Amino acid sequence: MMWGNGYGMGWWMWLLMAAGTLTFWIAVVLVVRALLPARDRQGGGMHRPDPLTLLKESLARGEVSVEEYEQRRRLIVDGH
Repeated sequence: MMWGNGYGMGWWMWLLMAAGTLTFWIAVVLVVRALLPARDRQGGGMHRPDPLTLLKESLARGEVSVEEYEQRRRLIVDGH
């Protein structure tokens, strides 16, 4: 009888089992990652609003006057 290493499994069967196990764990990681809430990868999970949005919020809170808002908005949008 030619059974490979004596247990009925040749090297190709061990390789197939290792590939199957690796595929299983990759699938588990991808499913868990897809189910978790999306995070900004570069920001470490924190999304930073753009400067114009921050300026609008400052105006809404009354931290800047309308004139100051217009001046800063022009700096942000036009660059001067």
